[in-house]
Amino acid sequence: MKVQAFHLALGSISAPPSAPALWGHLAWWVRYTQGEAALRDWLEAFQHDPPFLISSAFPRGYLPRPLLPPVQVQDTVKRKKLKSLRYLSLKTFERVVQEGEGALLESPELSGDKSPRIALATQTRVGIARATGTAQEGILFTDRVYWLGQGEWTVYVQLRREADYLEEALRQIGAFGYGGKASVGLGRFEVVDVQEMELPEAENPTHYVTLAPTLPEGEGFFALETYWGRLGGHYAQAETPFKRPYLRAREGSVFQQVPSARLLDVTPEPAPEAGVRVWEYLYPFCLGVRV
Repeated sequence: MKVQAFHLALGSISAPPSAPALWGHLAWWVRYTQGEAALRDWLEAFQHDPPFLISSAFPRGYLPRPLLPPVQVQDTVKRKKLKSLRYLSLKTFERVVQEGEGALLESPELSGDKSPRIALATQTRVGIARATGTAQEGILFTDRVYWLGQGEWTVYVQLRREADYLEEALRQIGAFGYGGKASVGLGRFEVVDVQEMELPEAENPTHYVTLAPTLPEGEGFFALETYWGRLGGHYAQAETPFKRPYLRAREGSVFQQVPSARLLDVTPEPAPEAGVRVWEYLYPFCLGVRV
């Protein structure tokens, strides 16, 4: 599949960038830079014929491990290593989607322990007195943060129509911060490179692996999670700042048929503003797999 790849230099962040949250940031970028009418047109396009599909972010040069029937391994150490693999290099991914999990037994991710890992850590910061701009005595906050390492992460976009604003939009989103705790410095990133490339997928696929969360549908191999999201933009200060929760299949889930999920209405009760509906982006970003 031909895609546009946006490579990001990320620091500490409250959660690894996911497709629905990145799309939500893009929606707020349209609202703040072009106005409410432009946002309504943008949302209308995504209801029927989206101009692009966006993936979650993954370590550069890697994709999520497809959830396929596991290969049987007797060696305990090798079995534990195999179980811990979360990301596969593009080369290994290409073999796995064509040959199945047996290809992992000969992969450098298993033999050389080279699969990227995400570290969860705590970060302590002082309270700042607004009047003086200095540290407040006895006021400390501790946040749980993800440390994504020194390497770069990549977001893939499948363009269906021209969307030449994406690079500038992502640059501005990175400058202001992605996700929670942006006001204290988390979620900053830089767009360091943009390139066109081909993502590997199986010839004559029988199933499809998604690079973005979507609704579980039909038969397949799913990793499910209940998602409790927060509203973004100035709705973060609303009376009810949480979206309606829903069940979704995570990146790497495999479906027998391409899911039909689109935008999901997650408007809370009460709505953040009269007449407003809140949408969650749940388009799958599928690559072919043979099972």
